Amino acid sequence: MLLLNPRLVRFGPAAWDNIAAAVIDRAPHKTTEAWSDLGPYATLADVPEQRVRITITQELSRDDIAAPRPGDQDTLSLHTSAALADAGRKKLSCTAVVLGVLHELSLRRGAIRTIQLAAVSPDGATDPITITDASDGSL
Repeated sequence: MLLLNPRLVRFGPAAWDNIAAAVIDRAPHKTTEAWSDLGPYATLADVPEQRVRITITQELSRDDIAAPRPGDQDTLSLHTSAALADAGRKKLSCTAVVLGVLHELSLRRGAIRTIQLAAVSPDGATDPITITDASDGSL
C-alpha cells in the first residue's frame, strides 16, 4: 500500500511533518505449500504468518535531534486521501516498533529521513493496521 499524501504522521506524542510517502508492505514470514499424488501442481498454498513493515520517508528542512530510536514502540497514525481533501479521507493506525532510522543527504533531494517500523498485532490474530473513515476532518 503506497500512501502519497500523508503530510503528517504521529508516533505517540511526536508529530513527524513533511512526509513524502508512507509505504505499508506485507510479506510472508512463513509459507506452506502441499502437493497431491495426482499431478505436478500444488493443491494447497497458505501464508500462516506474515510480516507488516511500514516505511516513512520524511523530508527534513532543519536539524532534528529528536529522531525515533530503534526499539521505540508507540501508536503510529496517519491520515490519507486521494486529493488532500476531507472527502474520502482515511485514518490508518497501528502499534508499531521502530526497526531503523536512516538519513540521506544529497544536493538534488536535500535531507531525507527514512524510518522503518514493524506493525504489531494486539493479539496475533488481528490485522495490526486499522483503517477508519476520517472524512469529517477529525484528527
